[in-house]
Amino acid sequence: MSIIELGELRHGDEPEPERPPPRRAPAARPLRAMLLLAVVLLTLAGSTPGPAHRRYTAVPGGQGAIFLIDADRLIVGDGPDGVAGMRRQVAAYRLPDGEPLWRLPLPDGDHLLGFTALPRGVLLFASSPAGAGEPSSTAVDVETGTVRWKQPGYAVPTQDGGVLFELRRADGTGTLRGVDPASGSPRWSLPMPPLGVTYRQGDHGVDRIVLVAPSGRVEVRDPTSGVLLRAGRVASPVDGLSYQFTQVVGDLLLTGDGPGTVTAHGLDGLDRRWSIPVDPRRGAYFGECGAALCLHTAEAGVRLLDPVTGRTRWTDDSLHTAEAGVRLLDPVTGRTRWTDDRWSALWWIDGRLVGVGTAQGREAELAILDPGTGRVTGRLGRWRLAGADLTERPLIGLRLLPDGRQLMAELDPATGETRVRDVLRDSWDFCAVRAGVLVCRRLDGTLGVWPPGR
Repeated sequence: MSIIELGELRHGDEPEPERPPPRRAPAARPLRAMLLLAVVLLTLAGSTPGPAHRRYTAVPGGQGAIFLIDADRLIVGDGPDGVAGMRRQVAAYRLPDGEPLWRLPLPDGDHLLGFTALPRGVLLFASSPAGAGEPSSTAVDVETGTVRWKQPGYAVPTQDGGVLFELRRADGTGTLRGVDPASGSPRWSLPMPPLGVTYRQGDHGVDRIVLVAPSGRVEVRDPTSGVLLRAGRVASPVDGLSYQFTQVVGDLLLTGDGPGTVTAHGLDGLDRRWSIPVDPRRGAYFGECGAALCLHTAEAGVRLLDPVTGRTRWTDDSLHTAEAGVRLLDPVTGRTRWTDDRWSALWWIDGRLVGVGTAQGREAELAILDPGTGRVTGRLGRWRLAGADLTERPLIGLRLLPDGRQLMAELDPATGETRVRDVLRDSWDFCAVRAGVLVCRRLDGTLGVWPPGR
């Protein structure tokens, strides 16, 4: 067990207090301090100590603010409550010193939905009128904040740096358009079926468009040109379109027929591979786990979350399945390699399979698993991952301490190690890392910026 000296942590430029003359403390105080330190040490076995003195730069933001790190700039958008006395806005700050660069007010009544960074210095942000109305996306010059163009719809970036826009109608149909990110001019457009569109993701965006009609007809198209690459039929028509399920994972197209079966087809040839009994209405979700396929099935009850804030909109425990837990499948045959109901999710990170236990509050146990057997080979401890992007390095974990502060650590699944980075006052709920710069959001919307190496 490593011994970690947490010390007394300060923030900002707080001066060192004058040391009072030594005095004899009551016997109970050292005992309480030792017990508290023991709790921290026991939960951080295997960690390495972080720096003794930490400072961050504060950047303003409204409650629920969202942000994006883009090169040496921090882009901040006000959340639902905005900043007191100001209209909701998008603002840019230089990293890591937090110097203001530009501000752009949103239209009156609009709420910000999200950011997308595009090549050649283009920043896209999506917004919509509060409570109703279709979203629109605005492209700005990330250096100056100057508006370049505006389009209706929510933007989806493509692998080659382009942009897709989905425009939906009330009946579920709509139009899919490919747009030049520099000018906003349309490159191509095509109709979307009622079941909508799904995508295969590359490293930097969509690299295949997949359209599935209620009849079972499938079209696979190139996102750059919209050109049809292949077409075929993979399923029979179903009565309940709301129960239809489509997902692309790797080179597989997965479709659910409603009664409780998911069928896999090869994306290149649309050839049928295998079929397994899984009811997609019960929260089933597939993901890539190295050379295997992960299947996550819901626990009792479901939650609908806000995609921007992660807050729960509603819950319903009448919707559940007895198949809670995870399964690892052979992607060629669909056969189950192993199952484990101890984990609510599986992640493939840095060549390691990470199991996520049932959350206790907002924290969950993280363990490294053997992909062949599911056996636990290492433990990272109980953490709440503070970022949404598991490709970011380092991974940042947060843990609430008994005294109300939060422990911040870097998690390394490749080695199974954790490294304490800071002990934070107040409550922080979201972090992101780019090029060593760490940005975290406090619950009141204030952002903290930690330079590289701190």
